[in-house]
Amino acid sequence: MSAFFTIVTVSYKHAWSLTKTARSVFRQRDADFEYVIVDGDSADGTYELTEFWKQAGLVDRSTHDPDTGVYDAMNNALDLAQGQYVCFMNSGDVFAADDVLARAKAFLENGQHDGCMGWGQLGDNVWASWQTGEGFKMASLGFCHQALFVRTDLLRANRFDTRKHKTDSDTLQLGRFYENGADIPIVPEVWAIRGAEPGISANLEKTRTSILDTLTSEYSGLNSEAGSAIIEFRRKCTHVSEILDLLRGGDETVRTHLAYTVLDTLFQKQSATLSAEQVRTLRAACKSVLGTDWEDAENRLLDAQIKRTGLIAEQRRSKADLKAEIKTFAEQEDTRMARIEVPASREVYPAYQIGLTSFPARISTLHFVIRSLIKQSAKPDSIHLFLGRDEIPNANWLPSQLRAFEASGLKLHFLDATRHQYDKFTHTEHFDAQMPYVIVDDDVIYQPYSMERLLSAHGKYPNTVIGNRCHMMQFGADGSIAPYGDWTREARTPEPSFNLVPTGAGGVLYPPGFFADGPVIDTAEILRHAPYADDMWLKFNALDKGIPTFATELSSGSEWYHRYTPTMRAGTLMAENVELGLNDIQIGQCAAWLTERQPNWRDLIKDQEMERV
Repeated sequence: MSAFFTIVTVSYKHAWSLTKTARSVFRQRDADFEYVIVDGDSADGTYELTEFWKQAGLVDRSTHDPDTGVYDAMNNALDLAQGQYVCFMNSGDVFAADDVLARAKAFLENGQHDGCMGWGQLGDNVWASWQTGEGFKMASLGFCHQALFVRTDLLRANRFDTRKHKTDSDTLQLGRFYENGADIPIVPEVWAIRGAEPGISANLEKTRTSILDTLTSEYSGLNSEAGSAIIEFRRKCTHVSEILDLLRGGDETVRTHLAYTVLDTLFQKQSATLSAEQVRTLRAACKSVLGTDWEDAENRLLDAQIKRTGLIAEQRRSKADLKAEIKTFAEQEDTRMARIEVPASREVYPAYQIGLTSFPARISTLHFVIRSLIKQSAKPDSIHLFLGRDEIPNANWLPSQLRAFEASGLKLHFLDATRHQYDKFTHTEHFDAQMPYVIVDDDVIYQPYSMERLLSAHGKYPNTVIGNRCHMMQFGADGSIAPYGDWTREARTPEPSFNLVPTGAGGVLYPPGFFADGPVIDTAEILRHAPYADDMWLKFNALDKGIPTFATELSSGSEWYHRYTPTMRAGTLMAENVELGLNDIQIGQCAAWLTERQPNWRDLIKDQEMERV
């Protein structure tokens, strides 16, 4: 029996954004779906990543062939779809909650509708869709295609316009659905969150050309000049007199669709440039056009805006609650720091560096983490913070409390695109790969002696990975690695061990040269074997290099950290790695990778165990 939904992700040279989208898809609870990925023959690790998911049973089908653009790729995906309904969740986009598919299925499973459409969000902007009709051909009216579910056979019969200049083919297609009598109602809930990466519609001039083509070809009553006026009114609320002329005379279909477009635009931020008199005049003209449909249209629009306002208010309350929690947290930390003295270590340690990364949901509390690193008894030579411009464009987006630490050794590196947790160590051009390098997490307040413990152990075991928090791998009787859930947590041994696996949360010191070259920083290899498990990838690379791990005395209980920040749960990988079993899948992939390189790598562990006996 085919799946109820086919979720499609089309991508081109966006492998790391794809990891974020796929996580969102994998997390859908109680959902009957298949997952299809259509890649435009990228050479950035997308193929390797997709193969990983397919081997893990998480992606059902994929293609990696050249295409002529996003709409061509979306059409190609329709040939692979076997579900009853299709949703296009493109690279960088995510579902707004883990039960979106379950809610969409509950709405559609009686078979009475051709599809349904939720709301979408980008930043603080919510697309509060309210109008269902062929007027979508004139303007998007708040449409977010990532929140749209449509019958597969209907999509195949009405494919996307793939001409190269088209950027509004999804809007045009939806308008044609309604024009031909499709029943696709709106569910006024945010179902999708657009990725921050600019799509094809971000090119305003190309988009203008595309929309003008749609207006003049779909509406016989519109010429190029009138179409341009509609575009400029929609974008900037200019050309008011031309819009009024179109509303007061001419083709009836143009007048009706324009009336809905104008009404929607009056609720957009660009309408702030209109005078009160202009608003009254435009509204009166729309009322005259819509006639008996006026009251229904106005009520639907107002109802959507009221719900949108309530939703935004709720989100603001959540932000205010978090802000209050952060304020209390700051007061507690300030009090603690005032009470303790962190004397500089009397030992002479080699210069070392610290690396970490972060993302928008945690950036408001990152300064607590940085302060705990700067206040270490053994101070770092530098702290390298890696941020993707696709998520945090520049330093102006950072809190002032964080930027203040630049004077104390914090170095900001803005990357073209985030590699998520792998940004910590794959950008070797930004740090000295021949110096001890400590990787830390962005949600942990570190004890003032955390780095000193790492450095002290490094002095004793210089060619060893040192962790303040380690787990102990377990093996079955046949030599296979036991499930991650069976490993011994927060373990340590008297001497360095190949069985110990350090975790970045406690802070991990890697010896000089560990990141200088080789597969450890090969992103294609990472995406093929461990896209979500940097700790595991680093562990198996240490085994590949014949480097054991030593756990400091902090890896006995909870001494390895002081506390977590208030944003700790934001964006955690626990749901995927543990609940979906991805840890064990990635451990298996890494073990297979190492076995290909060194078939006898397990002998390292066996020999060491024999020595202890």
